[in-house]
Amino acid sequence: MYVPNKRLLKIFFVVVLLMGGMLIGNGLSQELYPNRPVTMVVPWGTGGTSDTVTRVFAKIAEKELGQPIIVENKPGAGGSIGVNYVLKSKPDGYTLGVPQTSSYIIHPHMKKLPYDPLTQVIDIATIANHLLGLAVRPDAPWNTFEDIISYARSNPGKFRYACAGIGTTQHICMERIAMKEGIKWTAVPFKSGAEATVAFLGGHTDGVVQTTVELLPHTGKFRLLLSESDVRWPDFPNVPTVLEKGYNFWAMAIQAINAPKGVPESIIRKLESVFDKTKKDPSYIQAMDKIRMRIPSLSGKEYTELWKKEYDEMGKVIKILGLREE
Repeated sequence: MYVPNKRLLKIFFVVVLLMGGMLIGNGLSQELYPNRPVTMVVPWGTGGTSDTVTRVFAKIAEKELGQPIIVENKPGAGGSIGVNYVLKSKPDGYTLGVPQTSSYIIHPHMKKLPYDPLTQVIDIATIANHLLGLAVRPDAPWNTFEDIISYARSNPGKFRYACAGIGTTQHICMERIAMKEGIKWTAVPFKSGAEATVAFLGGHTDGVVQTTVELLPHTGKFRLLLSESDVRWPDFPNVPTVLEKGYNFWAMAIQAINAPKGVPESIIRKLESVFDKTKKDPSYIQAMDKIRMRIPSLSGKEYTELWKKEYDEMGKVIKILGLREE
């Protein structure tokens, strides 16, 4: 009868113990998540709308999470630097991103990016829906959105609107309207929404397409003619949305929290629970209401399904507009 070598048996038992320890360690690390601070990466600079929303959300969420949430800004290349940083990070739940929809459905069609949202992203939660709208000054000759359409049809390219850059959600929405109507107007891009708003108020453009956050502090100095979002602005309940005007698209500007593919399911479930409770926290609801920002009811999975439906169609739009950078 064969009798195993004692030395070989010792080695075998050591290997078994080590493997068991590794499995237990991995299980505990997930079970105890989080056991250190979590970082949320905002792919834009400090002080902007997305940055402000993220910091308010993070401060409330960390109480429920039980660990500090550090907000880190990684701006540049239209947000793609920050998005890529998150998607290439270790999938352990300690590095999360807070991008907007444009990072998923617009930027990938405009230039070659080091990431693929279709295969590398896990959406965990939606936290804000940025409301966008087209406005003119009170002394402008246009009283309705139809007035501007008529003017642009008779004066190709003469209506000039300020926006926060070429390829932004609001810019693409305006150009899709122009394509649908067979008209031309001129986008005047700026580095930020704040700069676009200041230029518009100073009379340098005929109109502006911007968020509630940028425009509402100047109430009385502008006339809102169209909500580019899927809902009306609370402060302008009589102004219709782009959908109500018969267009089958809107300026989707949803801010979400994501993670790189590979984060364990148990950690994703934990974060989903924490962020869902944060969205319902009275202090967050109050903070968002103050800046007239909507809190989306969409779950992470529902949001993924929403933007993926728009992905291919947006690619066609970008191609027609000639915005692809070779």
